[in-house]
Amino acid sequence: MKDISNAADLIATARDALLNDLLPRLQKEQRYTGLMIANAMAIALREQRSGAEAMRDEARRIRTLLASTGSGAEAPDDDDKDELRGLRRGLCKAIRAGQFDDDSRSPALVANLVRTAADWLAVSNPKALRTDQAPG
Repeated sequence: MKDISNAADLIATARDALLNDLLPRLQKEQRYTGLMIANAMAIALREQRSGAEAMRDEARRIRTLLASTGSGAEAPDDDDKDELRGLRRGLCKAIRAGQFDDDSRSPALVANLVRTAADWLAVSNPKALRTDQAPG
């Protein structure tokens, strides 16, 4: 059994120490930098917790879209960043070729793009997804 925290725990602990112990002691001119670091740590934490799932889901959706057009994926099905890059290139190529201009395929493409944007926004800036905020 190991007693070492995982990366997510370490990031969360470090961010908590920054916000609660260090930030209150920083001079006013340094607070912005401290808050930027805390924000970057929060993004890294969310990426650690849900980034891999978002990548797998996006890859699965793109494979489904490409299969609907008869296009093959440009990368093997190994669920990593290189595969996702290849799938994205394949999807861009299919879009440029007009394979989603058809009314029967375009709704699936739009749904995929909206879901992908929401998944990655949940990692980078989840507050932007809140619907209970007043327009500003």
